[in-house]
Amino acid sequence: MTGGSSGIGAAFADRLAADGYDIVVVARDGARLDAIVERLGTHGVAVEAISADLATEAGVDAVIERALEGIDLLVLNAGTTLSAAVGETTSHDVDRLVRLLATGVMRTCEAVVPTMIERGGGDVIVVSSIAAFTPMRKSAIYAASKSFITSYARSLDEEVRSRGVRVLAVCPGYVRTPLHERAGLGHLVTRIPAFMWLEPADVVEQSLRALKKRRAVLIPGLVYRVTRPFLALSAAQTVWRRMARRSCR
Repeated sequence: MTGGSSGIGAAFADRLAADGYDIVVVARDGARLDAIVERLGTHGVAVEAISADLATEAGVDAVIERALEGIDLLVLNAGTTLSAAVGETTSHDVDRLVRLLATGVMRTCEAVVPTMIERGGGDVIVVSSIAAFTPMRKSAIYAASKSFITSYARSLDEEVRSRGVRVLAVCPGYVRTPLHERAGLGHLVTRIPAFMWLEPADVVEQSLRALKKRRAVLIPGLVYRVTRPFLALSAAQTVWRRMARRSCR
């Protein structure tokens, strides 16, 4: 489980450990990693920690190497965001973001899914975003990366579902996690209406249900499921752009 030390990843780890699954948690922050390993251990399951920066080739390789030893469920949740207008980013920032959100996810799946097929089955959950479906001001690279992995996960699921492997792309909207504070977007907590915020545990619960139903894409939360069909319409996009402008101030 990547990005497993906080937010949605930690919620997945808590839920799966409570259900009796042994857990492999991957995160960059050693202190948070130690804390969640200790917490998960209270469920009486085996917990393994891997400290890795998944915005690097070495970090992705470490995850792949461990996953190839055998896992039943791969949760790819590691992520961050970058709020910057075009011309305000460095090539280093762009490369790290795309590697973390998109190419690292693809590389991991391309390496691990074939071994799942060989063993007779397995599940993959890719945590994407509602940003995959709508323009995002000052977040073009983030939105494009999420669009990429959502499309990739959907296509991969279509390819391998008849061979015993399920792939689910989870596309939540705003979720109450530390991500926003770390990215310097703490103002979102007050500027985005309360009804648009999701709790990590609810995202996990809906994701696991969707996986059992063999769905390829999940948009958690009623407000986002209702909104999604209209995001391609110009009027709806205007509303979302205004929300994005408000959140970026």
